[in-house]
Amino acid sequence: MTRETFRVTLQPEGRSVFVLRGTTLVEAAGQAGVILNQPCGGDGACGKCRVEVLQDPPPPTAADREHLSPRELEDGWRLACRLAVASDLVVSIPQETRFFEQMILAEGEGCRYPFQPNLRKKLVTVGEPTVEDQRSDLDRLKAAIGEDGLEAGLSLIRALPGILRGGRPHVTAVLEGKEIQWVEAGDTTDRIWGVAFDIGTTSVVGALMDLGDGRTAAVASRTNPQVHFGDDVVSRISYIENTRDGLEKLRRRLLTCLNEIIIELCESAGAEPESIYEATAVGNTTMSHIFLGVDPSPIAHAPYVAVLRESVDVKAREVGLEINRNANLHVLPNIAGFVGSDTVAVILASGIARDDAVQLAIDIGTNGEVVMGNRLRLVACSCAAGPAFEGARIRYGMRATEGAISKVVINEGVEVGVIGGGRPTGICGSGLVDAVAELLDAGAIDETGRIAAPAQAPALSDELKAAIVEFEDQLAVVLVDGAQSKTGRPILLTQRDVREVQLAKAAMRAGIEVVAEEFGVAPTEVARVLLAGGFGNFIRRSHAKRIGLLPPIRSERIDFIGNAAATGAKTVLACGDCRAEAERISRETEYVELASRPGFQARFAEAITFPPPG
Repeated sequence: MTRETFRVTLQPEGRSVFVLRGTTLVEAAGQAGVILNQPCGGDGACGKCRVEVLQDPPPPTAADREHLSPRELEDGWRLACRLAVASDLVVSIPQETRFFEQMILAEGEGCRYPFQPNLRKKLVTVGEPTVEDQRSDLDRLKAAIGEDGLEAGLSLIRALPGILRGGRPHVTAVLEGKEIQWVEAGDTTDRIWGVAFDIGTTSVVGALMDLGDGRTAAVASRTNPQVHFGDDVVSRISYIENTRDGLEKLRRRLLTCLNEIIIELCESAGAEPESIYEATAVGNTTMSHIFLGVDPSPIAHAPYVAVLRESVDVKAREVGLEINRNANLHVLPNIAGFVGSDTVAVILASGIARDDAVQLAIDIGTNGEVVMGNRLRLVACSCAAGPAFEGARIRYGMRATEGAISKVVINEGVEVGVIGGGRPTGICGSGLVDAVAELLDAGAIDETGRIAAPAQAPALSDELKAAIVEFEDQLAVVLVDGAQSKTGRPILLTQRDVREVQLAKAAMRAGIEVVAEEFGVAPTEVARVLLAGGFGNFIRRSHAKRIGLLPPIRSERIDFIGNAAATGAKTVLACGDCRAEAERISRETEYVELASRPGFQARFAEAITFPPPG
C-alpha cells in the first residue's frame, strides 16, 4: 500500500508537520508557520526559495538545475516551490530564504485640507413612548436629533428597541451626513474613531484617527500576506484564474491582516473596534478589486480594463471588517487597470491637483506610477519596474528588512550600511541603487552596464580590483565577504543584477519621458519631483540621478513625501468633501498605456544605458 502522509522537519527550529504526498515544501513550511520568500509566486522562475535537504534529497528538477550550481545540487540544495514531498524530509531553511516583515513606511507628509469628517456624534434625549404620544421609536429619535431629511437603515431600526427602552435618559446618535448610522446608550461623544488603510501589493498600513479632533492616534503595518502567492499583481491574478476559490482565498488572507491591524491600533490607542464608525481604503486597482471581492482578471489581459473605476461605499460588515456593525467603508476610486486609488491618494495628498505649478510625482513600489500635472491637467502611467528594486530577480536581493544592505559607499574598497546594524544577509533596493551608482563613479561599471575585468581597469584601487570576481560564468563585485555576512557566504552584485537594474530603471525613466511628452513639459522643467512610497524615501537623490532613474534635475527640487497613499486615505477620512475631489482626480486624470504608446520602446532602449559621469 502506497504511503500518503509524510513528516517534514524544518531546521533549525526542529518544527515538524505532516503533509500529504505531492504537497510542495513551500506549502509544508507555511503549515509550520515558516513563510518562504518566493517573488515569482511559486513558478520556479526566481530561484529565491532555495533550501537544503539534509537527508536523501529528491532528484533535481529542471528549475533546480537552472538556478542552482552543480555543487549545490550535489549538496542537496533544491527550490522549495518545485519540491513535491514524497518521503519524510529534514530540511534546513537558510535565513535569506525566509520571508521577513518588510520595513514599512507608515507615515506621510502632512496634508492641508479642512478638518470636516463625514461623521459626527450628537447627544440627545429621546422621550419614553406614552399612550398620548404614539410616535414610533424612529420618529421620536429623529425629532430629538432635530435635523431635516434624516434616514436610517434596517440594522439600526432593528436595534432601536433595545437601545431606546433601556431606561437611560440620554443616547448618542452617530450621524453620517443625513444617515443615522448608529445610536448608543449614554454619552459616548468622546469616542468617535475612523481607520484608514493603504493596501499595497507588498505592505499594508493602517492608521486610527480620532474624528473628534483629527489626530492620528496610532499607526500599524503588516506585510501583505498575499506575497505568499507572488510579489506582483499579475502573479496574484494568475493564482485567481488557476485556483479554485482563488479570489476568496486571497481576499480572506488580506481581511485577516486588516483585522489584525485594527486590533493592534485599538490596543495602542485604548479604543474599541465598536467605536470605529468609518473606514477608508486605497490600493492599486488589483488590490482594491480583491479587497471588495471583485474578480481582477480582466486587468491582466488586453485591453487591461478594470471592472470598477468609481469609489465604493458599503457597510464594513459586508466585506468582513470587524469594526462597528453599521460602519461605512469608503474605497477611493481608481484611474485605470494599472493605476489605482493609491495614485489618486498620492495626487490628493501631495496637492498637485490644486497647484498652478507643474509637478512630477513618482511612487516606486512593486509597480511604479508616474503622474505629471497641476490643477488644470493630470497625466499618469504605470511602469513595470518594481520587482528588481524590491529584491526580486537580484541574486542576493531581499526586501528592506533587518539584515539588508541599504547603503553602499566605495572609497578604496566597498563599505556597506546594514538595516539593524548587524551582519548583512542580502541587499535591498536602496543599497542596490547605491552600489550601481558608486561602481559607475569608480569606473568598475561602464555606461553599457558591463562590469570591468580587473585587468582592463588599471585605474581601480587594488581593493576594488580584488572585489571583482568570477561567479557562475559572469563577473560580480563582492560587497561583503563570507566571513562578514550572516549566512557565511559572500554577498555579490552580479553582472545579471546590473542588467536587472538597467531594465527596471529604464522602465521608470521611459515612463517619465512619455508622460512628460504627453503633457508637453520636459522632465527637467517641472517645479518639483515628489518621491512617494517606502523605496522612494530611502534612496539617495544623487544616486537615483546617477543611474538615470530620475531626470537630471537639481536635488533641492526633489522632495520625499513619505507614504502619500496612506496620507490620502487619512485625508478622505478627515475631510468628507475631499471625496468629491478624489472622484474628479480619478475621472479627469489622463492615463497613458505605455505598451501601445508609439516611441515607448525606443525611449526604453535609450534609457537602458547609464548616463555619462558629471
